Amino acid sequence: MADFQEKARFLVVYITEAHSKDEWPVGKTISFCNQPKTLQERIALANLYKNKFSEMNLKLPNIAVDSISNDFDEMFSAWPIRFFVVQNGKLVFKAQPSKDFYGYDINDLSSWLHANV
Repeated sequence: MADFQEKARFLVVYITEAHSKDEWPVGKTISFCNQPKTLQERIALANLYKNKFSEMNLKLPNIAVDSISNDFDEMFSAWPIRFFVVQNGKLVFKAQPSKDFYGYDINDLSSWLHANV
């Protein structure tokens, strides 16, 4: 974000809880809440995460919250985490899972931004 704050806007979309206590628990540290059943509960959890990141001096961009019916997640296959670039109203970059480890490599997004923005 720091490298591109003058050229791009960043947004986090908070989607379904990956390891909720009532669906897929993975210890007390990771699974500390139940899956939100209402939009208000999801908003409250998004705010909790934003506050936790702030306490750790990590800067988060604006946060949007997916609908309780998970429209964003279903449309973009965003679970559990994914990076996208939308330029002039078009999806121009979608992170792909890393071949080296489970998940997505933030360096792929950084490389794309350096080459295209």
